[in-house]
Amino acid sequence: MRPVATASILAIAVLCLPFSVPASDMYKWTDKDGVLHIATSLRDVPEEYRDQVMTIKGDPAPVTPSPPASETPSAGELLPPAVDEPGLPGFEIPYKNEGSARRVIIPVRFNDTVTAPMALDTGSPGMVISVDLAVKLGIFSRDSGTLLTEASGIGGRTLAVLTIVDSVAVEGARTAFVPTTVTAPLSSHFDGLIGMDFLANYTISIDSGKQVVVFQETALPPGSRGGHDEDWWRRTFEDFRSARNGWSEHARAANLRDGSQAAAFVEFQVRESERLLNRLEVYASDNAVPQHWR
Repeated sequence: MRPVATASILAIAVLCLPFSVPASDMYKWTDKDGVLHIATSLRDVPEEYRDQVMTIKGDPAPVTPSPPASETPSAGELLPPAVDEPGLPGFEIPYKNEGSARRVIIPVRFNDTVTAPMALDTGSPGMVISVDLAVKLGIFSRDSGTLLTEASGIGGRTLAVLTIVDSVAVEGARTAFVPTTVTAPLSSHFDGLIGMDFLANYTISIDSGKQVVVFQETALPPGSRGGHDEDWWRRTFEDFRSARNGWSEHARAANLRDGSQAAAFVEFQVRESERLLNRLEVYASDNAVPQHWR
């Protein structure tokens, strides 16, 4: 069944209650060669640059109780976190600048089938893609879990769809099972935002002279499963389960008339939230994720 799309039913989606998740501070500096660096820990800033480092405050970002409901940020913030790990794989990828904000745009491969221009954005906690890109990926034409939700950002709140992208790759960097928010297009120059869910496993530098983004892989914590650490698994299970339980409870409490648009919408939300949670359970089992992480 495809998402219910009448205006009267979509209006019901905004009944979700917002809450906040913490965002970490980040530290920005430019080295003697003019290369911009950003890290999530002050200890990763070389001592010679600590007197010039700029702190980017990580204020809490509003999201909705439907699983990892990503922000729809301004797309103006550039690059992310991590800890430099010499010896681990690294690579360079050319980028383009877009607009007066000079956003950094790089090619990203989705599900090993579609390559699209994406803006690097540390203000986005997760992956955000446009409806057009979601259609190219066949997200709405298969029973893979497409939960109507809200995305929040500087422009306010808007309806969005939460789903899962099987894989996301940037050159040698690849992540599987990526919770993704689908929204209206943010720009005609790029198809979405590549956020912290993907970027957190890399230290990233911008070399404006060579016009490349440098990705340096960082070591995952010991015992990580499926490319994610324990915190990611616990948080994602909590978010997905909270969405499923919330809509199931709403279905029981609402006493909606069978056959009504409202009843059809709630039924759709319950079903899609269960599909998302089931997909997460299967992925966890495939990667031997301990039961107490779930």
